[in-house]
Amino acid sequence: MIILGNYDYLWNVFVLFIGAFVALFVSLVTENRIVLVTIGGIFAAASLILSLLQGSTAVSIGNGTILLSGFSELFFIAILVPGLLSLVGIAKSPVSKKPGLMIFIFLVSLGFMLLAITTHNLLFIFVAFEGVSIPTYVLAAYGKSDSELEAAVKYFIIGAFSTGLIVFGISLYYIATGSLMLGAAPSFQNIYFLAMGLLVFGFGFKLAIFPLHGWAIDTYTGTSNPISSYLSTSSKIMTLVVLFNIFFNSPSFFPYLKIIFAIIAILTMTFGNVVAISQNNVKRMLAYSSIAQAGYLSVVFLAAGTGAYNLAVISLFMYALAYGFMKGGSFLALDSLGNYDIENFSGMWKRNPVFAISFAILLLSLAGFPGTLGFIGKYFLFLSVLSTGTPLAYLVVIVSVINSVVSFYYYGRVIMYMFWRDGKKERVPNNYLLYTSALMTVLLGVLYFLVYAFAQNIIPTIAPILVGGL
Repeated sequence: MIILGNYDYLWNVFVLFIGAFVALFVSLVTENRIVLVTIGGIFAAASLILSLLQGSTAVSIGNGTILLSGFSELFFIAILVPGLLSLVGIAKSPVSKKPGLMIFIFLVSLGFMLLAITTHNLLFIFVAFEGVSIPTYVLAAYGKSDSELEAAVKYFIIGAFSTGLIVFGISLYYIATGSLMLGAAPSFQNIYFLAMGLLVFGFGFKLAIFPLHGWAIDTYTGTSNPISSYLSTSSKIMTLVVLFNIFFNSPSFFPYLKIIFAIIAILTMTFGNVVAISQNNVKRMLAYSSIAQAGYLSVVFLAAGTGAYNLAVISLFMYALAYGFMKGGSFLALDSLGNYDIENFSGMWKRNPVFAISFAILLLSLAGFPGTLGFIGKYFLFLSVLSTGTPLAYLVVIVSVINSVVSFYYYGRVIMYMFWRDGKKERVPNNYLLYTSALMTVLLGVLYFLVYAFAQNIIPTIAPILVGGL
Protein backbone atom coordinates (compact mmCIF):
# COMPACT_ATOMS: atom_id res chain seq x y z
CA MET A 1 0.00 0.00 0.00
CA ILE A 2 1.18 3.54 -0.75
CA ILE A 3 2.45 5.31 2.38
CA LEU A 4 0.66 8.61 2.98
CA GLY A 5 1.89 9.45 6.48
CA ASN A 6 -0.94 10.63 8.70
CA TYR A 7 -3.33 10.18 5.82
CA ASP A 8 -2.83 6.40 5.94
CA TYR A 9 -5.80 6.42 8.29
CA LEU A 10 -7.96 7.79 5.49
CA TRP A 11 -7.37 4.84 3.19
CA ASN A 12 -10.88 3.56 3.88
CA VAL A 13 -12.14 6.83 2.37
CA PHE A 14 -9.66 6.87 -0.52
CA VAL A 15 -10.64 3.32 -1.45
CA LEU A 16 -14.23 4.46 -2.05
CA PHE A 17 -13.18 7.30 -4.36
CA ILE A 18 -10.78 5.00 -6.22
CA GLY A 19 -13.55 2.42 -6.61
CA ALA A 20 -15.90 5.10 -7.94
CA PHE A 21 -13.53 5.97 -10.79
CA VAL A 22 -12.74 2.32 -11.51
CA ALA A 23 -16.48 1.62 -11.90
CA LEU A 24 -16.84 4.70 -14.12
CA PHE A 25 -13.98 3.68 -16.42
CA VAL A 26 -15.13 0.06 -16.60
CA SER A 27 -18.58 1.30 -17.62
CA LEU A 28 -16.97 2.70 -20.79
CA VAL A 29 -16.27 -0.93 -21.78
CA THR A 30 -19.36 -2.65 -20.41
CA GLU A 31 -22.60 -1.63 -18.73
CA ASN A 32 -23.15 -5.08 -17.29
CA ARG A 33 -24.94 -4.41 -14.00
CA ILE A 34 -23.53 -7.45 -12.17
CA VAL A 35 -19.94 -6.61 -13.13
CA LEU A 36 -20.23 -2.98 -12.06
CA VAL A 37 -22.05 -3.73 -8.81
CA THR A 38 -19.41 -6.36 -8.03
CA ILE A 39 -16.66 -3.77 -8.53
CA GLY A 40 -18.47 -1.28 -6.33
CA GLY A 41 -19.18 -3.95 -3.71
CA ILE A 42 -15.53 -5.02 -3.59
CA PHE A 43 -14.31 -1.48 -2.94
CA ALA A 44 -17.06 -0.78 -0.38
CA ALA A 45 -16.23 -4.06 1.38
CA ALA A 46 -12.53 -3.13 1.33
CA SER A 47 -13.39 0.18 2.97
CA LEU A 48 -15.38 -1.64 5.65
CA ILE A 49 -12.54 -4.09 6.30
CA LEU A 50 -10.02 -1.24 6.56
CA SER A 51 -12.34 0.51 9.03
CA LEU A 52 -12.59 -2.65 11.13
CA LEU A 53 -8.82 -3.10 11.12
CA GLN A 54 -8.02 0.56 11.70
CA GLY A 55 -7.62 -0.08 15.42
CA SER A 56 -7.60 2.35 18.31
CA THR A 57 -5.99 5.36 16.70
CA ALA A 58 -5.96 9.01 17.61
CA VAL A 59 -4.60 11.18 14.84
CA SER A 60 -5.11 14.90 14.35
CA ILE A 61 -4.46 16.33 10.89
CA GLY A 62 -4.41 20.03 10.10
CA ASN A 63 -4.84 21.34 13.66
CA GLY A 64 -8.04 19.41 14.18
CA THR A 65 -9.55 19.93 10.73
CA ILE A 66 -9.55 16.14 10.38
CA LEU A 67 -9.76 14.03 13.52
CA LEU A 68 -9.35 10.29 13.27
CA SER A 69 -10.18 8.30 16.37
CA GLY A 70 -12.07 5.34 17.67
CA PHE A 71 -15.19 7.47 17.35
CA SER A 72 -14.64 7.78 13.60
CA GLU A 73 -13.95 4.06 13.31
CA LEU A 74 -17.19 3.07 15.06
CA PHE A 75 -19.39 5.20 12.87
CA PHE A 76 -17.47 4.43 9.68
CA ILE A 77 -18.71 0.88 10.30
CA ALA A 78 -22.28 1.98 11.11
CA ILE A 79 -22.44 3.95 7.84
CA LEU A 80 -20.67 1.44 5.60
CA VAL A 81 -22.69 -1.64 6.60
CA PRO A 82 -26.09 -0.40 5.30
CA GLY A 83 -24.29 1.39 2.46
CA LEU A 84 -22.82 -1.91 1.30
CA LEU A 85 -26.21 -3.63 1.56
CA SER A 86 -27.87 -0.87 -0.48
CA LEU A 87 -25.11 -0.98 -3.10
CA VAL A 88 -25.49 -4.73 -3.59
CA GLY A 89 -29.26 -4.22 -3.77
CA ILE A 90 -28.78 -2.17 -6.95
CA ALA A 91 -27.85 -5.42 -8.75
CA LYS A 92 -31.48 -6.58 -8.74
CA SER A 93 -33.15 -3.20 -9.01
CA PRO A 94 -33.25 -2.13 -12.69
CA VAL A 95 -33.30 1.60 -12.04
CA SER A 96 -31.18 2.58 -15.02
CA LYS A 97 -29.56 1.38 -18.22
CA LYS A 98 -26.33 3.08 -17.10
CA PRO A 99 -25.39 1.51 -13.75
CA GLY A 100 -21.72 2.54 -14.05
CA LEU A 101 -22.48 6.21 -13.45
CA MET A 102 -24.87 5.26 -10.65
CA ILE A 103 -22.18 3.22 -8.86
CA PHE A 104 -19.75 6.12 -9.30
CA ILE A 105 -22.19 8.59 -7.72
CA PHE A 106 -23.05 6.14 -4.95
CA LEU A 107 -19.42 5.53 -3.91
CA VAL A 108 -18.56 9.24 -4.07
CA SER A 109 -21.44 10.10 -1.74
CA LEU A 110 -20.44 7.27 0.61
CA GLY A 111 -16.87 8.58 0.72
CA PHE A 112 -18.05 12.09 1.61
CA MET A 113 -20.22 10.62 4.38
CA LEU A 114 -17.07 9.26 6.02
CA LEU A 115 -15.26 12.58 5.61
CA ALA A 116 -18.17 14.49 7.18
CA ILE A 117 -17.78 12.64 10.49
CA THR A 118 -13.99 12.98 10.71
CA THR A 119 -13.83 16.72 11.33
CA HIS A 120 -14.50 19.36 13.96
CA ASN A 121 -14.30 22.19 11.45
CA LEU A 122 -17.71 23.55 10.42
CA LEU A 123 -16.55 24.61 6.96
CA PHE A 124 -15.14 21.14 6.29
CA ILE A 125 -18.38 19.59 7.61
CA PHE A 126 -20.43 21.76 5.25
CA VAL A 127 -18.33 20.91 2.18
CA ALA A 128 -18.41 17.18 2.95
CA PHE A 129 -22.13 17.37 3.70
CA GLU A 130 -22.80 18.92 0.29
CA GLY A 131 -20.60 16.22 -1.21
CA VAL A 132 -23.20 13.82 0.13
CA SER A 133 -26.34 15.83 -0.63
CA ILE A 134 -25.78 16.62 -4.31
CA PRO A 135 -25.06 12.99 -5.35
CA THR A 136 -28.05 11.72 -3.38
CA TYR A 137 -30.33 14.18 -5.21
CA VAL A 138 -29.17 12.53 -8.44
CA LEU A 139 -29.56 9.01 -7.03
CA ALA A 140 -33.13 9.72 -5.96
CA ALA A 141 -34.08 10.60 -9.55
CA TYR A 142 -31.85 8.12 -11.33
CA GLY A 143 -34.58 5.75 -12.52
CA LYS A 144 -36.40 8.71 -14.15
CA SER A 145 -39.85 7.39 -13.33
CA ASP A 146 -42.53 9.92 -12.40
CA SER A 147 -42.42 8.92 -8.72
CA GLU A 148 -38.63 9.14 -8.59
CA LEU A 149 -38.53 12.54 -10.29
CA GLU A 150 -41.19 13.87 -7.92
CA ALA A 151 -39.32 12.46 -4.92
CA ALA A 152 -36.03 13.95 -6.11
CA VAL A 153 -37.53 17.41 -6.70
CA LYS A 154 -39.03 17.50 -3.21
CA TYR A 155 -35.77 16.23 -1.74
CA PHE A 156 -33.77 18.86 -3.66
CA ILE A 157 -36.01 21.79 -2.69
CA ILE A 158 -35.97 20.91 1.00
CA GLY A 159 -32.25 20.13 0.78
CA ALA A 160 -31.52 23.55 -0.72
CA PHE A 161 -33.54 25.25 2.01
CA SER A 162 -31.76 23.31 4.76
CA THR A 163 -28.39 24.15 3.17
CA GLY A 164 -29.27 27.83 3.45
CA LEU A 165 -30.05 27.43 7.14
CA ILE A 166 -26.79 25.57 7.73
CA VAL A 167 -24.72 28.24 5.97
CA PHE A 168 -26.49 30.97 7.92
CA GLY A 169 -25.90 29.08 11.16
CA ILE A 170 -22.20 28.59 10.39
CA SER A 171 -21.75 32.29 9.57
CA LEU A 172 -23.40 33.30 12.86
CA TYR A 173 -21.25 30.76 14.71
CA TYR A 174 -18.16 32.41 13.26
CA ILE A 175 -19.41 35.87 14.25
CA ALA A 176 -20.12 34.66 17.79
CA THR A 177 -16.88 32.76 18.36
CA GLY A 178 -14.38 34.05 15.80
CA SER A 179 -13.64 30.45 14.82
CA LEU A 180 -15.04 27.65 12.68
CA MET A 181 -13.72 24.98 15.04
CA LEU A 182 -16.17 23.19 17.28
CA GLY A 183 -15.76 23.82 20.98
CA ALA A 184 -14.87 27.50 20.56
CA ALA A 185 -16.00 29.74 23.43
CA PRO A 186 -18.64 32.28 22.32
CA SER A 187 -18.05 36.00 22.75
CA PHE A 188 -21.65 36.86 21.86
CA GLN A 189 -24.03 34.47 23.60
CA ASN A 190 -27.25 35.49 21.86
CA ILE A 191 -25.77 35.16 18.37
CA TYR A 192 -24.19 31.85 19.41
CA PHE A 193 -27.55 30.44 20.57
CA LEU A 194 -29.18 31.60 17.35
CA ALA A 195 -26.43 29.88 15.35
CA MET A 196 -26.98 26.63 17.26
CA GLY A 197 -30.73 26.86 16.67
CA LEU A 198 -30.23 27.28 12.93
CA LEU A 199 -27.90 24.29 12.85
CA VAL A 200 -30.52 22.19 14.66
CA PHE A 201 -33.10 23.12 12.01
CA GLY A 202 -30.68 22.85 9.07
CA PHE A 203 -29.42 19.40 9.91
CA GLY A 204 -32.82 18.46 11.35
CA PHE A 205 -34.26 18.50 7.82
CA LYS A 206 -31.71 15.90 6.76
CA LEU A 207 -32.38 13.82 9.86
CA ALA A 208 -36.13 14.05 9.10
CA ILE A 209 -37.21 14.99 12.61
CA PHE A 210 -40.71 16.34 13.25
CA PRO A 211 -41.87 18.80 11.92
CA LEU A 212 -39.10 18.80 9.29
CA HIS A 213 -39.94 15.33 8.03
CA GLY A 214 -42.36 15.99 5.14
CA TRP A 215 -39.88 15.43 2.31
CA ALA A 216 -38.73 12.07 3.70
CA ILE A 217 -42.07 10.30 3.31
CA ASP A 218 -42.43 11.03 -0.41
CA THR A 219 -38.71 10.56 -1.07
CA TYR A 220 -38.41 7.20 0.69
CA THR A 221 -41.66 6.02 -0.92
CA GLY A 222 -40.97 7.33 -4.43
CA THR A 223 -37.37 6.26 -4.98
CA SER A 224 -36.15 2.76 -5.82
CA ASN A 225 -35.80 0.43 -2.83
CA PRO A 226 -31.96 0.40 -2.69
CA ILE A 227 -31.88 4.20 -2.70
CA SER A 228 -34.66 4.36 -0.10
CA SER A 229 -32.55 2.00 2.00
CA TYR A 230 -29.46 4.16 1.50
CA LEU A 231 -31.13 7.50 2.28
CA SER A 232 -32.95 6.18 5.34
CA THR A 233 -29.90 4.49 6.86
CA SER A 234 -26.39 5.62 5.88
CA SER A 235 -27.42 9.21 5.15
CA LYS A 236 -29.45 9.50 8.36
CA ILE A 237 -26.71 7.94 10.52
CA MET A 238 -24.15 10.33 9.02
CA THR A 239 -26.36 13.34 9.79
CA LEU A 240 -26.92 12.15 13.35
CA VAL A 241 -23.17 11.73 13.94
CA VAL A 242 -22.46 15.20 12.52
CA LEU A 243 -25.04 16.65 14.94
CA PHE A 244 -23.48 14.60 17.74
CA ASN A 245 -20.05 16.06 16.94
CA ILE A 246 -21.38 19.61 16.83
CA PHE A 247 -23.55 19.65 19.94
CA PHE A 248 -21.50 17.44 22.25
CA ASN A 249 -18.68 19.94 21.71
CA SER A 250 -20.86 22.96 22.53
CA PRO A 251 -21.05 23.03 26.36
CA SER A 252 -22.56 26.52 26.45
CA PHE A 253 -25.58 25.14 24.62
CA PHE A 254 -26.10 22.00 26.77
CA PRO A 255 -29.03 23.32 28.89
CA TYR A 256 -31.00 24.31 25.80
CA LEU A 257 -29.82 21.28 23.80
CA LYS A 258 -31.41 18.83 26.23
CA ILE A 259 -34.75 20.61 26.30
CA ILE A 260 -34.84 21.04 22.53
CA PHE A 261 -34.02 17.41 21.77
CA ALA A 262 -36.32 16.10 24.50
CA ILE A 263 -39.19 17.87 22.72
CA ILE A 264 -37.95 16.79 19.28
CA ALA A 265 -37.55 13.16 20.34
CA ILE A 266 -41.02 12.93 21.91
CA LEU A 267 -42.83 14.64 19.02
CA THR A 268 -40.90 12.79 16.31
CA MET A 269 -41.31 9.26 17.65
CA THR A 270 -44.96 9.85 18.58
CA PHE A 271 -45.88 11.36 15.21
CA GLY A 272 -44.06 8.64 13.24
CA ASN A 273 -45.68 5.80 15.17
CA VAL A 274 -49.20 7.24 15.25
CA VAL A 275 -49.32 7.96 11.52
CA ALA A 276 -47.70 4.61 10.64
CA ILE A 277 -50.66 2.82 12.26
CA SER A 278 -53.05 3.95 9.51
CA GLN A 279 -50.81 3.01 6.57
CA ASN A 280 -51.81 0.13 4.26
CA ASN A 281 -48.83 0.62 1.96
CA VAL A 282 -45.95 -1.19 3.68
CA LYS A 283 -43.25 0.95 2.05
CA ARG A 284 -44.99 4.12 3.24
CA MET A 285 -45.37 2.53 6.69
CA LEU A 286 -41.61 1.91 6.74
CA ALA A 287 -41.06 5.55 5.75
CA TYR A 288 -43.10 6.78 8.73
CA SER A 289 -41.36 4.19 10.88
CA SER A 290 -38.02 5.76 9.92
CA ILE A 291 -39.33 9.09 11.27
CA ALA A 292 -40.11 7.37 14.59
CA GLN A 293 -36.63 5.83 14.59
CA ALA A 294 -35.12 9.32 14.21
CA GLY A 295 -36.97 10.19 17.43
CA TYR A 296 -35.45 7.25 19.29
CA LEU A 297 -31.97 8.14 18.02
CA SER A 298 -32.43 11.76 19.11
CA VAL A 299 -32.72 10.85 22.81
CA VAL A 300 -28.93 10.42 22.90
CA PHE A 301 -28.53 14.21 23.08
CA LEU A 302 -29.91 14.18 26.63
CA ALA A 303 -26.60 12.63 27.72
CA ALA A 304 -24.63 15.72 26.64
CA GLY A 305 -22.29 17.07 29.32
CA THR A 306 -22.79 14.12 31.69
CA GLY A 307 -20.72 11.19 32.88
CA ALA A 308 -22.77 8.98 30.57
CA TYR A 309 -20.83 10.17 27.53
CA ASN A 310 -18.94 6.94 26.82
CA LEU A 311 -22.07 4.82 27.29
CA ALA A 312 -23.94 7.20 24.98
CA VAL A 313 -21.33 6.71 22.24
CA ILE A 314 -21.43 2.91 22.58
CA SER A 315 -25.24 2.77 22.66
CA LEU A 316 -25.54 5.13 19.68
CA PHE A 317 -23.16 2.92 17.70
CA MET A 318 -25.05 -0.25 18.63
CA TYR A 319 -28.44 1.20 17.74
CA ALA A 320 -27.12 2.81 14.52
CA LEU A 321 -25.69 -0.58 13.50
CA ALA A 322 -28.99 -2.27 14.33
CA TYR A 323 -30.91 0.42 12.46
CA GLY A 324 -28.77 -0.12 9.36
CA PHE A 325 -29.64 -3.82 9.25
CA MET A 326 -33.30 -3.41 10.27
CA LYS A 327 -34.35 -0.52 8.09
CA GLY A 328 -31.98 -1.21 5.21
CA GLY A 329 -33.00 -4.88 5.04
CA SER A 330 -36.70 -3.99 5.26
CA PHE A 331 -36.60 -1.64 2.28
CA LEU A 332 -34.46 -4.04 0.26
CA ALA A 333 -36.92 -6.86 0.98
CA LEU A 334 -39.57 -4.98 -1.00
CA ASP A 335 -37.62 -5.60 -4.22
CA SER A 336 -39.07 -9.12 -4.17
CA LEU A 337 -42.59 -7.68 -4.45
CA GLY A 338 -44.15 -5.59 -7.17
CA ASN A 339 -46.97 -4.31 -4.99
CA TYR A 340 -46.36 -2.89 -1.51
CA ASP A 341 -49.97 -2.98 -0.35
CA ILE A 342 -50.33 -4.90 2.89
CA GLU A 343 -52.76 -7.32 1.20
CA ASN A 344 -49.90 -8.47 -1.03
CA PHE A 345 -48.15 -9.81 2.08
CA SER A 346 -51.06 -12.15 2.81
CA GLY A 347 -50.07 -15.79 2.96
CA MET A 348 -46.35 -15.01 2.71
CA TRP A 349 -45.64 -17.89 5.09
CA LYS A 350 -46.85 -20.34 2.43
CA ARG A 351 -45.39 -18.49 -0.54
CA ASN A 352 -41.86 -18.19 0.87
CA PRO A 353 -41.39 -19.21 4.54
CA VAL A 354 -37.80 -17.90 4.80
CA PHE A 355 -38.87 -14.50 3.46
CA ALA A 356 -41.76 -14.33 5.93
CA ILE A 357 -39.60 -15.28 8.92
CA SER A 358 -36.77 -12.91 7.94
CA PHE A 359 -39.06 -9.95 7.34
CA ALA A 360 -40.86 -10.64 10.63
CA ILE A 361 -37.52 -10.65 12.45
CA LEU A 362 -36.62 -7.21 11.08
CA LEU A 363 -40.04 -5.79 11.96
CA LEU A 364 -39.85 -7.19 15.49
CA SER A 365 -36.34 -5.79 15.86
CA LEU A 366 -37.56 -2.34 14.76
CA ALA A 367 -40.21 -2.57 17.49
CA GLY A 368 -37.58 -3.61 20.05
CA PHE A 369 -38.38 -7.29 20.57
CA PRO A 370 -35.99 -9.07 23.00
CA GLY A 371 -33.34 -11.24 21.40
CA THR A 372 -32.75 -8.84 18.51
CA LEU A 373 -30.09 -6.18 18.04
CA GLY A 374 -32.84 -3.56 17.88
CA PHE A 375 -33.86 -4.38 21.44
CA ILE A 376 -30.25 -4.30 22.66
CA GLY A 377 -29.62 -0.96 20.92
CA LYS A 378 -32.70 0.61 22.46
CA TYR A 379 -31.89 -0.83 25.87
CA PHE A 380 -28.42 0.71 26.00
CA LEU A 381 -29.61 3.95 24.40
CA PHE A 382 -32.30 4.40 27.05
CA LEU A 383 -29.88 3.26 29.77
CA SER A 384 -27.36 5.96 28.79
CA VAL A 385 -30.11 8.60 29.08
CA LEU A 386 -31.48 7.23 32.38
CA SER A 387 -28.00 7.22 33.87
CA THR A 388 -28.05 11.03 33.76
CA GLY A 389 -30.65 10.84 36.55
CA THR A 390 -32.69 13.89 35.50
CA PRO A 391 -36.51 14.03 35.55
CA LEU A 392 -36.45 15.07 31.87
CA ALA A 393 -34.50 11.92 31.00
CA TYR A 394 -37.03 9.72 32.80
CA LEU A 395 -39.90 11.43 31.00
CA VAL A 396 -38.34 10.95 27.56
CA VAL A 397 -37.52 7.28 28.21
CA ILE A 398 -41.05 6.57 29.49
CA VAL A 399 -42.53 8.12 26.33
CA SER A 400 -40.02 6.17 24.22
CA VAL A 401 -41.03 2.87 25.81
CA ILE A 402 -44.73 3.65 25.28
CA ASN A 403 -44.01 4.45 21.64
CA SER A 404 -42.11 1.19 21.24
CA VAL A 405 -45.14 -0.68 22.53
CA VAL A 406 -47.40 1.22 20.12
CA SER A 407 -45.14 0.29 17.20
CA PHE A 408 -45.78 -3.41 17.87
CA TYR A 409 -49.30 -2.83 16.54
CA TYR A 410 -48.45 -1.82 12.99
CA TYR A 411 -45.40 -4.09 12.72
CA GLY A 412 -47.49 -6.93 14.14
CA ARG A 413 -50.23 -6.19 11.63
CA VAL A 414 -47.87 -6.97 8.73
CA ILE A 415 -46.71 -10.13 10.51
CA MET A 416 -50.32 -11.18 11.01
CA TYR A 417 -51.01 -10.82 7.29
CA MET A 418 -47.92 -12.87 6.42
CA PHE A 419 -48.68 -15.77 8.76
CA TRP A 420 -52.43 -15.82 9.40
CA ARG A 421 -54.06 -14.48 6.25
CA ASP A 422 -54.68 -16.39 3.02
CA GLY A 423 -53.42 -14.69 -0.07
CA LYS A 424 -51.98 -15.22 -3.51
CA LYS A 425 -50.48 -18.57 -4.45
CA GLU A 426 -47.49 -17.49 -6.54
CA ARG A 427 -44.12 -17.92 -4.91
CA VAL A 428 -42.10 -14.87 -3.83
CA PRO A 429 -38.47 -14.94 -5.04
CA ASN A 430 -35.67 -15.30 -2.51
CA ASN A 431 -34.05 -12.12 -1.20
CA TYR A 432 -30.62 -12.86 0.21
CA LEU A 433 -30.00 -9.30 1.40
CA LEU A 434 -33.12 -9.63 3.55
CA TYR A 435 -31.94 -12.99 4.87
CA THR A 436 -28.48 -11.60 5.65
CA SER A 437 -29.94 -8.58 7.48
CA ALA A 438 -32.26 -10.79 9.55
CA LEU A 439 -29.46 -13.22 10.38
CA MET A 440 -27.12 -10.44 11.51
CA THR A 441 -29.91 -8.79 13.52
CA VAL A 442 -30.47 -11.99 15.51
CA LEU A 443 -26.82 -13.07 15.66
CA LEU A 444 -25.56 -9.71 16.93
CA GLY A 445 -28.60 -9.45 19.20
CA VAL A 446 -27.58 -12.69 20.92
CA LEU A 447 -23.84 -11.93 20.82
CA TYR A 448 -24.31 -8.25 21.65
CA PHE A 449 -21.57 -8.42 24.28
CA LEU A 450 -19.01 -8.84 21.48
CA VAL A 451 -20.25 -5.66 19.80
CA TYR A 452 -20.26 -3.87 23.16
CA ALA A 453 -16.72 -5.08 23.95
CA PHE A 454 -15.50 -4.02 20.51
CA ALA A 455 -16.88 -0.50 21.01
CA GLN A 456 -15.72 -0.29 24.61
CA ASN A 457 -12.19 -1.24 23.59
CA ILE A 458 -12.12 1.81 21.32
CA ILE A 459 -13.58 4.24 23.86
CA PRO A 460 -10.22 5.35 25.38
CA THR A 461 -9.33 7.09 22.10
CA ILE A 462 -12.64 8.96 22.01
CA ALA A 463 -12.69 11.03 25.17
CA PRO A 464 -9.37 12.92 24.69
CA ILE A 465 -10.52 14.15 21.29
CA LEU A 466 -14.22 14.82 21.75
CA VAL A 467 -14.14 16.29 25.23
CA GLY A 468 -12.55 19.67 25.71
CA GLY A 469 -11.89 22.64 23.49
CA LEU A 470 -9.97 22.61 20.28
